[in-house]
Amino acid sequence: MAGNLFWRLIGEMVETATTYGAVAGAAAPSPYTPDVDAQLIGIRVIASRQTASSLTNAQQIRITCTTFNPNTIHVGITGTGLQTAPASLALPVDFQVNQPVKAGVPITIEGRNTYANAVTPDTLIFGLFSC
Repeated sequence: MAGNLFWRLIGEMVETATTYGAVAGAAAPSPYTPDVDAQLIGIRVIASRQTASSLTNAQQIRITCTTFNPNTIHVGITGTGLQTAPASLALPVDFQVNQPVKAGVPITIEGRNTYANAVTPDTLIFGLFSC
């Protein structure tokens, strides 16, 4: 049975590159440093947009921590395509993981777009923790 469950925003990806780079959104730049010892049991990725003309296709996210075994988690998400106003946003995507985290041990979050045409994307990465 799970202990106390809580969500935290662990990363915001606004990058448009096709090569991996640390997520650098102002709301949650990498690395995310936990403030409690816990178990990371889930990841939720929400593809969103910054403007009415945003374009996001497929994205890959890499989450790395020395407490993980294996040390790296890979997840992907389908973007929202070309966003025109009004537009429908993609549904959140959840990934089940089961990795220990330690207070003060940073979790590096990197992302990349698989196509070179991303424009003003805004992807939120949440962690579901249990302690």
